[in-house]
Order: sequence, then C-alpha cells, then structure tokens
Amino acid sequence: MKRFLLSCLLVTAAGTVALTSQSDGRRPTVVIDAVAFDQAGVPVTDLKPGDIEVRIGKFQAPVQTLELVTPESDRAARIIVLLMDDITVPLSSIARAKEAASRFVTRLLPGDQAAVVMLNNPTFESTNDAAKLRRAVDRYTVLATGVMRQEDLGGQVLKTLTAIAGGLVEAGDGRKVIVGIGSGWLYDRPIPAQLNSGDLLPEWIDAMRAMSRAHVAFYAIDPSGLGATRADSGDTGFARETGGRAFIQTNDLTVAADRVLRETSTYYLITTGNPPVGGSGLRELELKSLRKGVTLRARRAVH
Repeated sequence: MKRFLLSCLLVTAAGTVALTSQSDGRRPTVVIDAVAFDQAGVPVTDLKPGDIEVRIGKFQAPVQTLELVTPESDRAARIIVLLMDDITVPLSSIARAKEAASRFVTRLLPGDQAAVVMLNNPTFESTNDAAKLRRAVDRYTVLATGVMRQEDLGGQVLKTLTAIAGGLVEAGDGRKVIVGIGSGWLYDRPIPAQLNSGDLLPEWIDAMRAMSRAHVAFYAIDPSGLGATRADSGDTGFARETGGRAFIQTNDLTVAADRVLRETSTYYLITTGNPPVGGSGLRELELKSLRKGVTLRARRAVH
C-alpha cells in the first residue's frame, strides 16, 4: 500500500479506529498499540510518556497514560489467527508455509488462543489445543481454484480480514493479531499497483475500520524465500499501515515468526486525548520517539 493511497483514504473514509468510550461523557480517548525497538531490533521496555510524541492529523495529542504489556502482564493473553493462503502459494512453498505456521503453534504462551484459517474458506474458531492446531496446519494445501484476477484476489483478502477482525471485536483486552502466511504480493499489496486505488477503496476502508475497532495488527510472511517472489521488502505495504510488518524476501521463517511473537507479547498501550477537530473520517497518526536510537511502530490512522 503506497503512502499516497493512505493520504487519499484519510480524506474520504469515515470509520472508527481504536477508540475507547469514557463513562463521564467526555470525548473518547484514543488507545494505540505500539512496539518500540532499538537499532538492533531489540525491544525497548523502559519508555516514559515524555519519550513519545503523538500527532493525530495536524494536532499534537499529549500522552495521558503509557502501559508496557509483557508476557507477565494481565493483558498478556493473545489471539493469533494464522490466515493461510490456499489460493496463490506455489506448490513448492507449501512445506515452508506449514513450517511458518507450526512455529507459531509450538511457541504459544499459556493463556494464548490461536486459529488456523484458510483464505478460500475464512471460518474459524480459536483454541488453545496445540494438537488441534497442528492437525489444521497439517491439512493445509493449495486448492485448484482456476485463474482469478489480481483485483479479485485483493478483494478476497480485504473482505476476509474484515470478517476475521469483526469476529475479534469482543475477544477481550489481549493482543490480537492476524498473520497472513502466503504470497507477499497479495497479502501486503491487496490493491495492485496497476489499479486505480478507488477500485477497492470500499473494501480497504472496511478492513481498516474493522481491524482498528478490534485493535488487530496484520503481519504477512511470504514462504517463497529469497528471490522467489515478485514482492518488495514490505516496509510500506498494507501490513505496515495496520501496525504490523511484512516479512518478504527471506529464507528464515523462524526468525520472522519469532519477531511477530515477540512484538505481540511485548508492546505499549498509549492513551491520548482525541483532538476535538479534524472531521469524522480517518486521520493520519504519527508516533515519534524522542529518545535517540528508538523506533516506534503503530497503525497509521485513527478516527
């Protein structure tokens, strides 16, 4: 997802993103899930409110509260949905896709729930039964679906993410993440570059709205390996827009899976005031670390 597309959507979209209502009738606050890491990619766990600058639209939003969530916290329990691409993954990459999914299953923490979902049939029920999850991973294969247009595939991805996120809205306070294991050019670029961005604009808005409402981050892992995919690095795509990351052009799926697991178990919850101006649509969110050498990553739009 190119940066100019987000700017366009911020003007036209009307959605709800990461809002928490207050019982005293004041304007809702904005709650942001963010990860912080140093130049070596190591999590930073000692940030203070004064270390973070938040801008919503054109306005600075002072940090009201900052909570570090760790595996030992009350909020530590996660729901991890593994969205397996059973449409476009090459047959030669099926084993590697299973390898990536299995890594998540074997590294679940006590209290975690997970689900294995197929892109072609996105129904799911989360469980903490590792044996059941392993059987679901073992059954994974790529179906013969016939030729599909890239824009139809992109629409399928966006609608599936919307449906999954909708099912996670009432799933508790823990971290929620969807991990798309499949073709990076599809998961991280659901709107093909050659299309007019408006062709899938409604689906894009619905997905962003649903994922934001449920506090869901999206990560993508391409099992094809180095040099075997036409996708780029994934630093500016759809996963990044939601606060996640795309792991593309890599042969080490274990490192990719472990990075996702680490980021979803150690993160910050940032609460800010909601600027009373700026319209009713999506507004650009910018998080900046005021501490040298520390990078913050979160979703890039709020309501």
